Amino acid sequence: MGAAQEAALPDSAQVHASGWWQSAAFPRLGDGLSYTRGTVAIPNSFDILQAVIEATPDAIFVKDLEGRYVLVNRAAARFVGRTAEDIVGKNDLAIYPEETARRFIDDDRQVLKAGEALAFEGVATSETGRQAYLVTKGVYRDGEGQILGLFGISHDITELRQAHETLDRTREALFRSQKMEAVGQLTGGLAHDFNNILAVILGNLELLRIHVKDDSYARELVDAVLRAAFHGQDLTSDLLAFARRRQLNPEPIDINALIEGVVRLLMRTLGQRIRITTDLQEAARTALVDEAALEAAVLNVAINARDAMPQGGSLHISTSRLPVTRERSGDDDPAPGTYAVVAIQDTGCGMTGDVVARVFEPFFTTKSADGGTGLGLSMVYGFARQSGGSVTIESAPGKGTTVRILLPLAGEDLYPGTHASQPVAGSTVARTILVVEDEPAVRATIKRQLESLGHRVLVAGTAPEALIRLDEEDDIDLLLTDVVLGTGINGIDLAEAARDARPGLPVVFTSGYAAMPEAQQRILDSGATLLAKPATLSQLARAVNAACG
Repeated sequence: MGAAQEAALPDSAQVHASGWWQSAAFPRLGDGLSYTRGTVAIPNSFDILQAVIEATPDAIFVKDLEGRYVLVNRAAARFVGRTAEDIVGKNDLAIYPEETARRFIDDDRQVLKAGEALAFEGVATSETGRQAYLVTKGVYRDGEGQILGLFGISHDITELRQAHETLDRTREALFRSQKMEAVGQLTGGLAHDFNNILAVILGNLELLRIHVKDDSYARELVDAVLRAAFHGQDLTSDLLAFARRRQLNPEPIDINALIEGVVRLLMRTLGQRIRITTDLQEAARTALVDEAALEAAVLNVAINARDAMPQGGSLHISTSRLPVTRERSGDDDPAPGTYAVVAIQDTGCGMTGDVVARVFEPFFTTKSADGGTGLGLSMVYGFARQSGGSVTIESAPGKGTTVRILLPLAGEDLYPGTHASQPVAGSTVARTILVVEDEPAVRATIKRQLESLGHRVLVAGTAPEALIRLDEEDDIDLLLTDVVLGTGINGIDLAEAARDARPGLPVVFTSGYAAMPEAQQRILDSGATLLAKPATLSQLARAVNAACG
């Protein structure tokens, strides 16, 4: 072939599926033939095609009409785990597991029927493992337009799919975290307002009970209302737990001993149809938590488990130590560190995925109207988060449920009992107390309560008013102030200003919900008592005695 002569490139339609690489119309590797375009020599066309096919990281293959492979490149052979020579001449059923092979064959039939290129996405299994793929399959024809077979180019999208799944999980976790935070703020605000209402109800009912002590019928009525009010207090406490605003008193707690005590209680309350087993590991022994709140959390989960096993079953409670090294991907994830884990596993009916996604929301329940409030697991969630840990739940219909509560471990120098609260000594000393409360009804109730205990009470509705009273009155023995005041200066700033003017002035803070962590730390640093609303007469008396010494 002369250098100036231009040879016709082979028509792809002349290629035959049963052995196109040997066709006289398509020179074979090693023939040494070349074509020219003007003065530029073009290498053997098969060399070009083979180099491109073998160099691409995508799997490339060609099949005949019987579904037999007539060409595969290295990428395709590598995924199958065989050599190209071992694949050529075989069909998918001889190469892949049946499920994958049947799917490939069905895809091929669609392409041959359509007579045009189609794209498919899925997961294939071979001897080398699993791979997510995106493949484009098309047909090739002869000179008369008859379909001779099909070809495919498959791209490995395993990492891309994993990245998308990770992104979806992160988005879902962020959305769930934002939703729980918004619901927490709402429920915390509602509980705060409701606690102010309860403070008025409970405070005045207690005083009324004293005044009608000689009237048995009136006392019976008052007691009935008191019981209902205390139940409302419990409900707001659960709301505050979910909102992470409940007042907690974390101490080094032997959680194994606590679980043993809870199990003894559960054996009496769950009934004989539920078998309780434990596995308590020594490594998980001491956690820094509020003992009463942890006990309530385990009891709540156990009662939910009982309700999920109406015909009986097994309840397994275990403790362990868990190191967390992965950085947090969402607000609900625990920070890196080592945690004590309390796991409660049941053999109940389990829950669907959509129920699991909402199970920690307050007031969400799958029980009947008289079967529960929907606050139990939300309380567990809030307690774990406020304690510096987290809670996870795994469940599936018919496979039971496992709840894991992660709790911060106590330091190596802390042991159970080292932070035990000391009993408050009683006192009947009458004192002058300045009460600062922006809600008039609550302020009047606290005033009456303290006066019934024998104290002289001064009142103020704002911080500036309180500072004026402090300047005017020399004999004030105690400042009792709400943490959140309606105008300007809050109760903590007020206490600091008051102590600047009167160093050593005893302070008691009151709040309808526990303050945010920064405020809690300031209260702790001040050495003052934090009294949760609504407070009973006995709680007020103890707080005053503790503050004044």
